Amino acid sequence: MLYNVAQLMKASVGTSLEDDIHEEDIQLDEDLKVIGPIEGHVRIRRTNQGLLVDGWVDLTLELTCTRCLKTFEQPMHVTFMEQFHPTVDIITGVALPPIEEEDVFPIDDHHLIDITEAIRQQVLLALPMATLCQEDCAGLCSQCGHDLNLGPCDCKPEVDTRFSVLEKLLQNGSSSES
Repeated sequence: MLYNVAQLMKASVGTSLEDDIHEEDIQLDEDLKVIGPIEGHVRIRRTNQGLLVDGWVDLTLELTCTRCLKTFEQPMHVTFMEQFHPTVDIITGVALPPIEEEDVFPIDDHHLIDITEAIRQQVLLALPMATLCQEDCAGLCSQCGHDLNLGPCDCKPEVDTRFSVLEKLLQNGSSSES
């Protein structure tokens, strides 16, 4: 998602450029499988230090459920806002000193910006810690591996031998109440 910003860098502070995003075959990360196109909108504004780029994208990721290990599609709406600073002077072409800030993206020496990395970072931040195919996913049986979303299995629950004394107390308590 490259944008030539040479003319915008020559413009006065506050000048902006807007464009719709439509990318068919894009891979954000080796661990993120994007299904279908990425649609969105970007606005690039000239600041006194460089560019402020903001916008949003809609995309669908193929994820793996952390409980039942099935793959599923997860639609996402992600917003982004990042700063881009020039690496060369737009008029003279002389290299500028490197920017000390960590959260700043470069405008390359051909006056191009690539917003793919900014979008990738925001998508990674928007992903939940545990990706679930459905909120009430039952997962897999720890003994036989049966998908518990399809129904219960025939396995007996595992009992930790350290708790067998408590089980006897429960059995004694229920037999004395009868």
